[in-house]
Amino acid sequence: MKIIGINASPRKNANTQTLVEAILSGAEKNGAETRMVNLRELKINGCLGCEGCKKHLGQCVQKDDLTPLLQDLTTYDAIVLGTPVYWFHVSAQFKMLVDRLYSFMQHTDPETGEAVMKFEFPAGKKFVFVLSRGDAQPAEVLPQLYDHLNEWLNIIPLSLGAANIEFFHQYGAEIDRKAARKSEELIQKAEALGEGL
Repeated sequence: MKIIGINASPRKNANTQTLVEAILSGAEKNGAETRMVNLRELKINGCLGCEGCKKHLGQCVQKDDLTPLLQDLTTYDAIVLGTPVYWFHVSAQFKMLVDRLYSFMQHTDPETGEAVMKFEFPAGKKFVFVLSRGDAQPAEVLPQLYDHLNEWLNIIPLSLGAANIEFFHQYGAEIDRKAARKSEELIQKAEALGEGL
């Protein structure tokens, strides 16, 4: 089994990266082949909305580090996506990755011109979302501002034909980048999730 972990935190060796790595470590114990990608180390652009990908569905026309990574995603059995929660949503790096998944989307039937909604992405993959959040659960201030996040995240794997979706949350990290590393229980849970993949 091939599993890729993508860390969309701009902070090096912080909580999101720690947890994604722990999941991959657990998967390796059961013989999985894993790969770790830190988006902060790549040159990536946001989607241009140029529609160039509609000429060759699934192929973004941009020439940055994200274009080959998008193609690589199609070859993995499981995809672990990690992001810190900034301003009640995902990081900017994570959002750029998701926006570029648009290159797999077909919204017009090429023969009839009718509106359609389908993704040219291999179905049946497992998806895991790792979210590290400073606030406790439930949040003491404006808890309703978190309600939309899981709903929005679910759209991504559902659109891509996922076979399974799991969420792994870290709550109450505040701004301590080592909070995950300090919690043996949290690391063990992450590794167990990876073993289960």
